[in-house]
Amino acid sequence: MSIGVARGREALVVSAIFTTLSTILTAIRIYTRAFLVRQMGSDDWSIIVSLAFSWGFFGLFVGETKYLMGEHFLLIPTDIYTKQMMCFWASVPIYQASLITTKASILLQYRRVFSTTPRMRFACWCLIGFLVVYGVWVFISAWLNCIPVAKFWDDDIPGYCLNKKALWFSNSGIHIFTDVLLLIYPMPVLRSLQLPKRQKFAIMGVFALGIFVLITSILRLKSLLVISNSADPTYDNPSAATWSAVECNVAIICACLPATKAFISRLVPRFFSTGGNTYKYQSRSKYIDTHGGGGRSHNPHVSNVQTSIAAYNNRPEYHMSTLKSPKDPRTNSVDSKVSSSSGGEDQAQRGEIKVTTMISTQFGSGAPRDGDDDSSVQNLVLK
Repeated sequence: MSIGVARGREALVVSAIFTTLSTILTAIRIYTRAFLVRQMGSDDWSIIVSLAFSWGFFGLFVGETKYLMGEHFLLIPTDIYTKQMMCFWASVPIYQASLITTKASILLQYRRVFSTTPRMRFACWCLIGFLVVYGVWVFISAWLNCIPVAKFWDDDIPGYCLNKKALWFSNSGIHIFTDVLLLIYPMPVLRSLQLPKRQKFAIMGVFALGIFVLITSILRLKSLLVISNSADPTYDNPSAATWSAVECNVAIICACLPATKAFISRLVPRFFSTGGNTYKYQSRSKYIDTHGGGGRSHNPHVSNVQTSIAAYNNRPEYHMSTLKSPKDPRTNSVDSKVSSSSGGEDQAQRGEIKVTTMISTQFGSGAPRDGDDDSSVQNLVLK
């Protein structure tokens, strides 16, 4: 049994598709963080909350469709119109809450991954502070758009309402502004990564997907312009409602994609690989040199450097720039001079290992002997 009218049902189908996609991506993200990386963070919990708000918005979208969103105003009975407007009134703060928590998730992820310098940390905290203040305002103003609230769907009730057009456009403008800031923020760090170009561009491309959120925000703003000047708002509302749903869910999808790297790497190993060039050392002649030369280490105390790094840091994730070896007598003699598989050299500072997605090293007694092709290689995987 169908509900509502054709225009409303078409909008509902689009909303259902994007809500389903965001749910799938969120599930992949949570699986990756909880079972592959094994470290759930505040950014992951925030995206779960955002998805819950998105489903709440979808539920209210169903209500609007049921109560004839997309039908001409003059053809809608008064009691049905009232119920449609009540669903619309409730959907606005839910939409805003979903967007705000998604952006909070992105900023919390940035704070964890990209805050490599005091300046970057300060910028991140400023953005978080601005988002908190703006979120409080937009949520309260959406709920209390009219006083009493019932005046929102019944103009005959005495009271006061904020200028809806000014509120909608100012909020949309701020969302677009924050979209631009979130898009720009990680780029300086990503550009400075010491990675092969293909891998660097792949990572930058994942984070640049936020441009799709920016595009949907602009398209939603255009739809708001149409409905704010419409003489038949119930008929024209499906477009604005659709773009609101798309914006919420595209934001969730883009927020989840960077956190699914480990999952994608398992499905498509070569996507984030370095193509066998720099930073992957499994050839028997490529070892960390502890004496300034290019041969094997003869110091038996250095054989557990990688294990020590993982144990001392006790974290499955690291900043993208560098990974310091622990201040331990066993590792003080490490120069981290490494030959790449292409025959070149990548000279790091003393006691420092350059980081990409995987560092495979062999030390001392752990290095393979001639004819020993099956010797184990310790891998440090950076999710």
